Amino acid sequence: MSHNQPGPYGPPPQAFGRPPPYGGVTPGAQPRARMRNTVLAIALTVVVGAVGATGYVLGRGTSHPAAAAPVPYKLTTPPSIVGGAWVGDPNVRIRITNDDIKGYVADGIRNPQPVAIHYKSGSSASGQMVQLSGAWGTIDDPEQAIDRAFALHARKATADKTSISTFLGVPQNVSPGGLGDAVMKCQMYKTAEASHPSSTGSTDPICIWADHSTLGEVMVLDPTTMTTGRTGVTIGEDADTAAKVRADTRVPVR
Repeated sequence: MSHNQPGPYGPPPQAFGRPPPYGGVTPGAQPRARMRNTVLAIALTVVVGAVGATGYVLGRGTSHPAAAAPVPYKLTTPPSIVGGAWVGDPNVRIRITNDDIKGYVADGIRNPQPVAIHYKSGSSASGQMVQLSGAWGTIDDPEQAIDRAFALHARKATADKTSISTFLGVPQNVSPGGLGDAVMKCQMYKTAEASHPSSTGSTDPICIWADHSTLGEVMVLDPTTMTTGRTGVTIGEDADTAAKVRADTRVPVR
């Protein structure tokens, strides 16, 4: 999904690429990829559609050294994740572009193989959605790759003219349970539609993990925040989910 969502490339949503479009993405459309602009935009657009809004606002612990993985890993997009809590949404398809691949190269991933997927809640009891975008390949410096990804998100947010995106504070080092040999950082961002700057907007976290084989950007989105103006899930909640998503999508290269 995009480098912008937060996000294949643009900031949050426009995950897990980096060109917009912010807005204009409706279920069934085939947006450009990346949690970097695209995924973030896609995710927020889907949220708005879920709550029936007529307009929408858009925008991607302590760290420890990541040890080289004993075997190379790749990222996959299983039909469901986290014990079925989220299932792949067939109505939201994300097209990965050459710009997305270039963005991952800029992050420091050699021979990146990008992936992007949108998951909807697997239960009617929750309307939360999960956006994943990332790539697998060879990563010499996982922490540097994360820092470059966040920096790219910030630049894309500043350059985008269709939404007002503000990253709050700086990326925070987190160590959720099950993270293993990866490094993860998370940051909050606030977005609003440029044509309606006084609108409520949305504040959500994006968490990015990296190890020596994979980099993944994860956003957990709550549709209710789009109409109430409340902050979505916390950084801790997003980080916990991101670690579980990593465990479910990262598999050894055979």
